[in-house]
Formats: sequence, structure tokens, C-alpha cells
Amino acid sequence: MKVLFLGYGHMGGALGEAWKRSGLATQVLAVDPASTSDQADRYPSVDALVAAGAADGIALIVLAVKPAKALDALRALPPAVLAGAAVVSIAAGVPIAALSSALPAGTPVVRAMPNTPVILDAGCTGLFAGATVDAALRASVDRLFATVGSAHWVDAEPLLDAVTALSGSGPAYYHLFSEALAAAGVALGLDAALARKLAADTAWGAAALQHAPGADFAALRQAVTSPNGTTAAAIAVFEEEGALRTLIERAALAARDRAVELSTS
Repeated sequence: MKVLFLGYGHMGGALGEAWKRSGLATQVLAVDPASTSDQADRYPSVDALVAAGAADGIALIVLAVKPAKALDALRALPPAVLAGAAVVSIAAGVPIAALSSALPAGTPVVRAMPNTPVILDAGCTGLFAGATVDAALRASVDRLFATVGSAHWVDAEPLLDAVTALSGSGPAYYHLFSEALAAAGVALGLDAALARKLAADTAWGAAALQHAPGADFAALRQAVTSPNGTTAAAIAVFEEEGALRTLIERAALAARDRAVELSTS
């Protein structure tokens, strides 16, 4: 499969390199629609690719630019690039209807919401297929994103906003908790470097347990929580009047609502 990336920043680069390593992408090309002449060696123009014949046979176009530039980037693509190609957009908040309006009628479009751990092949990606995406393309896109972690399809486009709130933004929630846990360790007298290492290693180990076959989050928590023990004392604080659960739900709702605002602005 020949893949063209519109934009090849942190996320796009991680995806492209992983797809090349996997062999699923036989060739990966990258252009920056906003590139200037001093970036030409790194980001050739689309016109330069066409002139060199490199744009022939592109099967997949990955839209990896800033959301505000997404539609202009698609509209600038010449017919030679778009012919026979499908589009996967990782531009957050740009709905398929808008993407399709900038493309030839019938162009298959998939929206993807990967998260930052894709750079370590440990990502989580939400996917939604437009009406013109067939089973073969869906399977192909699924395989591509499975190379950088896990891939999960939703049946309705608005659910991508919920995915954004949960897994798209979710890594930041865990980083914040680890940051707070490390700070608590320092307050308890630990060296800052040690507290950070303990917080990071604990998060890593807990995540590994959660990925074990048949793992149940509540059961894992209960396994560590002896009655009247140290963990029980801490959990009681978190669970007081449902404080932690309520706060997390409010945060996820706020993230979801902001995603909706962005997609309709």
C-alpha cells in the first residue's frame, strides 16, 4: 500500500514509521501543505510529487495537519493524487461531512482518533467509517492502527467525541495523577527523583495488570485493598461521597463537550 501523509509531525511520523516497519505500507510519502522553500528537502510539494510521478498509485491519504488547515489541505490536492485513494483523517474535530465536501464525490473517508502512546506502539485509536468505506478498506485501516496499539470502531460519529474524552485526552489524566502522586511522595519525605520513579513504575505495573486476559478493574483494586489496611485508608478518601468518580465523570463530560464544540465551530 502506498501512503501519502499530509503533514508528518509527531503523530503522523510515528504512524508512518510504524506502518513501514510492519510492511503494511510499501511506500510512505509526506508533504506539508504549508511548507516553505527552506523545508523543500524534508517536505516536497504535492506538485513536485506529481511532476516526478511519485504520486501515482496512492492508496491512502492520511490527513495529519492542524484541524483549521484540514479542508484547505484536501482542496489543494490535484486529481492525480486523489484518483483511487481513500482518506484517513486524524484532524481532531473535523466531521466527515466537512471532509467529504472538500473531496471528489464518493471518496471513502475514515476518521481516526489516536492518542500519544502510539509513538511507543502502545496507543489506543478510535475509528469511524464513512458511508462509502467498504469492508476491505475498514479491515486495512484496522490493521494499520493495530500496529501502534489497539484499534476500536464506533458505530456513530458523535461517539468519537466520547473516545476523545476517554482515550484521546486520557493519557494526560494519568500523567496528572502520577504527577500528584509523586508530589505526595515528596510531601511524605521521599526524594523527588525516587518519588517520580515510584509513581511511574506503579502506573506501568498497574497498566500491565489491567491488560491481563480477563482483567476486571474492580477486582484488581479489591485484591490490593485489605480490610482496614493502608490501601483501604487511601481508597476511603477517594470514595468519600463519590468524590473521585464524580470528578472524573465531570472531567470526561467537559472534554466531550469541548470536542463537540470544536466539531461544530
